[in-house]
Amino acid sequence: NITVLNLIKKIYVTTHYKSDLVEKIINKKKISNLLIIKEKKALGTAGSLKSIIKKSKSKHLLIINGDVFSKINYKKLIYSHIKNNSDITVCIKEHQIKVPYAVLAKKNNKTSFNEKPSIKKKINTGIYVVSVKFLQGFFKKNKHETIGMDKVLKNSNKINLFDIGKKWIDIGHISDFKRAFNEIREW
Repeated sequence: NITVLNLIKKIYVTTHYKSDLVEKIINKKKISNLLIIKEKKALGTAGSLKSIIKKSKSKHLLIINGDVFSKINYKKLIYSHIKNNSDITVCIKEHQIKVPYAVLAKKNNKTSFNEKPSIKKKINTGIYVVSVKFLQGFFKKNKHETIGMDKVLKNSNKINLFDIGKKWIDIGHISDFKRAFNEIREW
C-alpha cells in the first residue's frame, strides 16, 4: 500500500511576488526535497511548469496554488487522475454565492424578481494533477512565457474532475486569511 508521501518525491515552489520573503520563510524550514524556482517575471501558473518539467522525473505533477488552504485526500486524487488516464485533473468544490441584490428574470415576456438569491456552482479550487507527457506536448505548441491554467485546460480533451468536498478556503484577501485561521482549527 503506497502512501501519498511515497508518491511525492520533490516539492517545487515557484515565486515571483515577494520572492525574497517567501524564500526566507521556506529556507528556515530546511526541507531537503523542496526546491525554489524564482521567476524573473510572473509566468502564470502554467508558465512556471515549463521549468519544473525540465527538472522533474515524475510522470504527473500535483499543483496547488499558493493562495488556498485545503484538506484533501491526496491519495484518492492522484489515483483518480491515473485511473482515468487524464491529461489534467481539476479539483472542484460546490460553492454558494449569496447575491446581495434582487435578480431580474424575464421569461415569455414576463418579468420577475428573485429577491437576494443564493446560487450554487462548482468552482475550480486551484488544485490540479497534470500529466507531464501532456505538458511536454502542450509546451511544444505553445511558446509563450506567461500561461495561465485556463489555456492548458482548453488544450486538453481528457479532463477529470475531482470534488474535494468542503474543506477549502481561498485566502486571496486578508479577511479570508483571518477566517481561514479560525476555520482550519475545526478541521
